[in-house]
Amino acid sequence: MSVGAVQQLVDDLAARLHRSVVIDDPEVRLLYASRHYGDDDEARRRAVLEHDAGARTIGYVLAHGVATWTTAGIIPASAEFGLQTRVCVPIRWRGTLLGLLMVVDREGTLTTAEMSLLTEACQELATLMFGDHAPEVDDDAQALSDALDDLVASEPALRRAAVRTLTARLGEHGDRHVRALQLNAYEGRVPSSPGHISAGLRHALASEAPRHGAWTRLTAVHERSALVLLSSRTEIRTETVTAYAGDLVARVHDVAAGRFRCVAGMGGSAVGLEQARASFRQAELAARAGRDLLSQPVVAWANLGELAVLLQLPLAQLEEDCLPEEVQRLVASDKDGRSIETVQAFLDHAGSAPETADALHLHRTAVYYRLERIREATGLDLDDGRTRLALHLGLRLRELLRLQHH
Repeated sequence: MSVGAVQQLVDDLAARLHRSVVIDDPEVRLLYASRHYGDDDEARRRAVLEHDAGARTIGYVLAHGVATWTTAGIIPASAEFGLQTRVCVPIRWRGTLLGLLMVVDREGTLTTAEMSLLTEACQELATLMFGDHAPEVDDDAQALSDALDDLVASEPALRRAAVRTLTARLGEHGDRHVRALQLNAYEGRVPSSPGHISAGLRHALASEAPRHGAWTRLTAVHERSALVLLSSRTEIRTETVTAYAGDLVARVHDVAAGRFRCVAGMGGSAVGLEQARASFRQAELAARAGRDLLSQPVVAWANLGELAVLLQLPLAQLEEDCLPEEVQRLVASDKDGRSIETVQAFLDHAGSAPETADALHLHRTAVYYRLERIREATGLDLDDGRTRLALHLGLRLRELLRLQHH
């Protein structure tokens, strides 16, 4: 079937309803639009004229779960996005979502008969759109995405095959500089609908930002995460990748509509595709730290310090009562959290009382007093290197365990 047949059906339906009708793809990007009948709004005008309703408007629509709808539903008006109330009917072919039929219904006056007409139209549209207008799968892009996944696999044979596939795309790879990013999305208290998160990740990666760097970029998008491999014949600078990662996170948040957050982990620089797996592993650890510990949108593996090691431990097998005995004594003597806070700051600042006082916003004398009380209550020698090591690592592990439990 031709594109013209779908457009003609949209125009005929709009004329019968005397209302604006549009068809968006599953990610709320405009495919077809009828003429308006005096009921257009800012969101529709922007979508028609600019072929982009705007990331935040798209996020608002996706946040209502339209990707999972099987029958007609209502998308409420939003003054913030210049959006009038819409009736949305999914266009599905054997369960596969092909598009979203949208009809402006500002006053909520669509009749039962008109709603039935919309449902019938969507059934016909599904037959027209399937094949010619169904979401296309780019076999080459899918093969590259699969190869990127295999590049970080644990099986050496899969990694070798992935290197061959990617080499064919990138050309000579032995001297190519590579760097990995991982985007991780996670929900807040208000859950997002299925497909919303992956749509946000795809939206973020939909356009390259040439101002950031002259690199080749390969991506693989999953339900809640995305892998990004940057490849260049010259060194990929950390500050350039940091800026790019920050832009990606911001683009995801534009579509998130407050339903989920995103963090980006940045791996170290490597040379050759064989070394890309290490950069991806580093990016994964950095993304975990950004979500669970550091509350930062972009985290570089190079800045993780001891967390780069601790995050690789099998925390599921660790229990708090098996942490070092020095930590047990400190926790047992701490009635209000001040002792742990003081020791943690003291160790983080290499045993410097003046720097500890600055970090805790205390007078230096108060820090000395606290440390002496801790020594008396626990019997710990805070000047002993092994004691400091056991406390520092033990307290960090305790923090990780508590975050994991939370």
